[in-house]
Amino acid sequence: MKNNPVETVGVFENINHLNEQEKEDGEPPRTKLYETSRYRCLVYREKQTDDIYLTLCGIEKCLPGYRFNAEDRTGFHLHVILAGKGILSVEGKQIALKEGQMFVTKPGEATWYRADEKEPWEYCWMAFDGNLAERYVKEAGFGPGTNWRNCQQDYRRYGALVRWILDKPEMTLANDIHRLATLLKYIATAVEDNQMSTGAERHVKTDYIDTYVEYAVNYIRANFSTAKVSDVAHYIGIHRSYLTSIFRKKLGVSPQEYLMQVKLEKAKQLLLDSQAPVQEVSQMVGYENPLTFSKSFKNRYGLSPKAFRLEHTAKNE
Repeated sequence: MKNNPVETVGVFENINHLNEQEKEDGEPPRTKLYETSRYRCLVYREKQTDDIYLTLCGIEKCLPGYRFNAEDRTGFHLHVILAGKGILSVEGKQIALKEGQMFVTKPGEATWYRADEKEPWEYCWMAFDGNLAERYVKEAGFGPGTNWRNCQQDYRRYGALVRWILDKPEMTLANDIHRLATLLKYIATAVEDNQMSTGAERHVKTDYIDTYVEYAVNYIRANFSTAKVSDVAHYIGIHRSYLTSIFRKKLGVSPQEYLMQVKLEKAKQLLLDSQAPVQEVSQMVGYENPLTFSKSFKNRYGLSPKAFRLEHTAKNE
């Protein structure tokens, strides 16, 4: 490959081409910034962790009709279209995309994309790999068979994150840490955008519903006396309406109903195992109003707290 990397538009979006270019130079640097009037790309060869690591990132204002063949890529490349439009082709299926949408290329898929002839797109991207990369991509809305979706929130945030990395190419420990943190922010923004899209169709049902519900259940059981559903959603990092949806799907009840069940189960146990007055039991499980507690308890167990305790005390005598 004889092209000068500073003069070639777009070709270095694939790290494999970069490796070929630099074989003649001996050991390549850990980071290298390539720039033209249309193109900026930072190649990064520092594997920060096995879980997730950056390989390259960049921004490009493509020439009309510019096409890139991504078939031989490794890792995942998450693009956000900042302006213009173009075509994405995955396994022979083409889709027209435009500003405010995002797409991902995945290893092992026959993929190419091409800028429009009249309104060529400008996009930013981050490329990453690691043990958690596929999971994060799915959580961002790109499960099997899904390679694109709309951005539900401000897509310009992604460009700002990429530019931050491009503006700090120096090989320092602080920059290494910042790059990893910014990569995680880029991915987290995509995940949040997917999970918090209200009124928009989710492009993928994630494989991690069980994990979310498990975290929610554990949080409720550990904090039942003070927890609110909004606290649970915030702890997990998902929207409250989405938490309610997956809770009903997996457990058949809403988070609020489950929280009440846990409170009353704990109250029942306290009534059996302690001599604490009913009012004190009510406060211990998070009910401020003893009358509300008594009514909820009777609705669930058919007896008031006082009657329940008396009945079970008599049975044990």
